[in-house]
Amino acid sequence: MSRIAKLVAVVVSCISSVTILESYADNQASYVNDDTKSIIVEIDYGNIRPSRIVEALWIKGKTALEVLQTVAKVETHPVGQHVFVVSIDEVEGKRGETAWYYTVDGKAADKLAYSNVLNDVHHMRWTYKKDVCSAKVDK
Repeated sequence: MSRIAKLVAVVVSCISSVTILESYADNQASYVNDDTKSIIVEIDYGNIRPSRIVEALWIKGKTALEVLQTVAKVETHPVGQHVFVVSIDEVEGKRGETAWYYTVDGKAADKLAYSNVLNDVHHMRWTYKKDVCSAKVDK
């Protein structure tokens, strides 16, 4: 009888453990769904190298710059109170010639990446192209 009781205790313990782990996993999954999601980050290096597309983990409250930094080597340059992306994966912009610009869900960003908190964004695209902003700022 004691062997049967021990066996039953082990089985009950295992079932309890599995139930607890499933409950924990369900709670973790709902946490992940509420505060984290995936975002597609596309980096177009112009004619320097082939573009790449990466799926990145987005966490609630993260900025476009912070998400970019999780998938690429990024260099920034502060100008006054602003921070500009000047290099992605060692492809560096040249003032007045080329620069990095980005879109979110197909629309031009209306904020610099360091201050643009991404909410419900599914796709972010960074493009290395002709610098059209420096001339406007320099005038």
